[in-house]
Amino acid sequence: MLIARRLTIVLAVLATSMLLSFRGEAAGRVDPPGHQDGNHCVNWFDVDLNEVYGVSEQIRMVDCRVISAGEHWIRPIWWITNTAGDSVYPNGYAPALPAPLDDFVSKLTAVKFVIDGGTRRERSYTFDASGIVRTDIDAEEIEPGAWGAPYPMASILARLRPLSVGQHFVEAFIVLSAEHCDGFTADPDFSCLPAGETQFVGHPVAFTKPEH
Repeated sequence: MLIARRLTIVLAVLATSMLLSFRGEAAGRVDPPGHQDGNHCVNWFDVDLNEVYGVSEQIRMVDCRVISAGEHWIRPIWWITNTAGDSVYPNGYAPALPAPLDDFVSKLTAVKFVIDGGTRRERSYTFDASGIVRTDIDAEEIEPGAWGAPYPMASILARLRPLSVGQHFVEAFIVLSAEHCDGFTADPDFSCLPAGETQFVGHPVAFTKPEH
């Protein structure tokens, strides 16, 4: 889902950028999962995320909620920051690096996904952050015209294992070595993530039998 300014959510004090959109006619997959390889997720801004990132795995986001069983898939996490020259911070906070995006990446140590938590099918996967974070795509490339500036963005793209046909639930967590603030405001509840583990909003995900 495309990026909203900071939300506080249950289970963690969450200041997070998550991609929000305004609905458009082109949102969704180009093809149903499994049909002509259907691995093209188009968001509400008519942006093909698979093309932007150059990945073939099916992407689970608000516009693309169905995945082919037996295929690896991606539940992306996005984090947007201000530019270094325009950044403001809460009193007493000092970033480790001048650019907020660099500060975030330097503090991100791990990313964890829990599938079907609290059930017999529960499983979790933890990734070293260094291998799954990209900073070459800015917010305007994902949501053209929505931000008014090419704000820096971290894209976390972990390749998750295939799941069986049926309904599943995915939860995402990031782990920071120290507090990070995005540079947009001086309000820590709105712009900062704490050290340690932070949970992002969980989502259902449907896995269907491929058409071929």
